[in-house]
Amino acid sequence: MPIRINLLAEEQAAEELRRKDPVKRGIWIAGFLVSLVLLWLLKLQCDIWFDQKDLSRINNQWAEIKANYGAVTNNVIKTADIDRKLAALDQLSTNRFLWAPVLNALQKCVVNNVEVTRLRGEQSYVNEAPHDIGSGSTKKTIPGAVVEKTSLYIDAKDSDASQQNYTKFKESLCNSDFFIRTLERRDGFVFDGTLSPPTADPSDPGRTFITFALASHFPEVRR
Repeated sequence: MPIRINLLAEEQAAEELRRKDPVKRGIWIAGFLVSLVLLWLLKLQCDIWFDQKDLSRINNQWAEIKANYGAVTNNVIKTADIDRKLAALDQLSTNRFLWAPVLNALQKCVVNNVEVTRLRGEQSYVNEAPHDIGSGSTKKTIPGAVVEKTSLYIDAKDSDASQQNYTKFKESLCNSDFFIRTLERRDGFVFDGTLSPPTADPSDPGRTFITFALASHFPEVRR
């Protein structure tokens, strides 16, 4: 039976040990894990880059929306202000003081021997700032407004003062249904100043007359 001698047995055994060396295996495993970590980091970096692009796009969209919102809000404020002014103008046009009914009522209050020489109407508008009334729990703020003040002045002459027609004319005005309703009282007309002394009528020197003035103040209106 032949005897076989392997002269390379020691070298083969050493080579086999080297192949089965746990350190080398550990290095391969560590290299693989490091590769996985690097791939994972690369993926994270890509995700961050894409997310940053999305964030930039969303920020740009938000900036456009915010600008549009600001413009719309300004337009809403301007529209509300215009509507408020239009409503005030409409209220002023529909609730303004009308002089035609006053003149119509005056012509129904004619008294013999009384001649109206001058008729004057005054209207003024006063801006009233907001102000507080009371204090503490009872404190109340009155909003600002425009106060409309209207007055009527009548200059006239009485050609027969002995009959006191000037008083009859005043009473006729005070008892007028229109002025009672409008002035909200029965003594809406008062003498403005004193009666003049008798004066000769230039057109008829044999006659004399006195002049007098009446004044009336309509209720104030807040607008």
